Amino acid sequence: MQLRRHLLPAVLAPCVLALGVGLSISLGCATVANLPQTQGEVQSGYTYIPIDPFAVREVPGVGCVGDREKATKEALPSDMKQPPYRELLESLPDNSVRMLIEQFDVSGKITYGPAKLGTQGGSYRVTVDYINADTINVELLIEKTMEDATSHTRKPVLWESSPSKDEYTLGSESYKVTARKSLANQYCDSPWITPSSELYRQCQADAERLAKRTELGLLMNLPVYVGIGLRVSATVDIIGASANISGIGIIGAEAEANRLKGTLVVQTLGVNGKSVAAALPINSELNRTTAQSAIVAVGAIKALLYAKGDTVVAPRVVGLYLPINGGKPLVNAIISELSSSKLEWRRPCVPPKNPEEAATPAPGAAAPAPGAPKKPAAGAPK
Repeated sequence: MQLRRHLLPAVLAPCVLALGVGLSISLGCATVANLPQTQGEVQSGYTYIPIDPFAVREVPGVGCVGDREKATKEALPSDMKQPPYRELLESLPDNSVRMLIEQFDVSGKITYGPAKLGTQGGSYRVTVDYINADTINVELLIEKTMEDATSHTRKPVLWESSPSKDEYTLGSESYKVTARKSLANQYCDSPWITPSSELYRQCQADAERLAKRTELGLLMNLPVYVGIGLRVSATVDIIGASANISGIGIIGAEAEANRLKGTLVVQTLGVNGKSVAAALPINSELNRTTAQSAIVAVGAIKALLYAKGDTVVAPRVVGLYLPINGGKPLVNAIISELSSSKLEWRRPCVPPKNPEEAATPAPGAAAPAPGAPKKPAAGAPK
């Protein structure tokens, strides 16, 4: 039985003002019919999702000692405590500004949408990330369940179908997310496993169980952004007839005009230091002045990223790209799985110099005198 796999492209669709650098259940057969998608499912996919930063595990990547893709610390010289990693900013190839607008309804549900004009009584959160980041892909299995309209028990639902509203309770969707690496034995792809071995039979059984789960669930690659940066977020309530919420500066002006009220937060993502702390604004009240102060603070801290001083940077998971439809419950389930163990980020190294490069004198250095004896290479017999 072959696995049904969905490989979704990481097409970038910014929708937030961001300053700075995204289950184990018993499955049986389920009868499915047509049911319109919820508003959250229609509006909540295909967008950048900023998340609270959490740490990653750095492993040797391109340019490190040994195999470029499988380098390990064991391959390093005994006197080297860690690989000769590139400077962090050199290791993060992408620089972008991303924006997300979240809308809260009266029931507390959150949807992600492109709306840039808030309506009276509406509540929104606008997030802008400026990030220096690298992208890693995490393979996930997503399984969906809904409440049976008659028995009020949860039942698995085919991901690509629309269950009948007479069979399932609308709005009862919940998700179970499992990282692919925790589903299969890491040795199952090894060429030395023979069909007669116990491990081979175990791998076959695991593959059959996984195939049954993927018949209903979705197996996909999720782009996750690792890096550093800055974040500005405004949480607002619309008190006028309407208000423009298309940017942090504009939101500050709308608050000054009493069309909305709310709070403002400036946050660093993997960036710290005395100068950084001093540049962060303390006030959280939302008005034109505080919005301008937040923008000025972001500019000041961006400059500190490249300054040689007390600024400390560390790679963090700062966001993800959601390539499928799904509301906040799905996003929360994905974040919970991603943060359950540190994600591996392959950090590139400074490649070692070859003997010809090592023998070439640096610019400005005196060349050896003609006829001078050459210095023997390290370890060479004298």
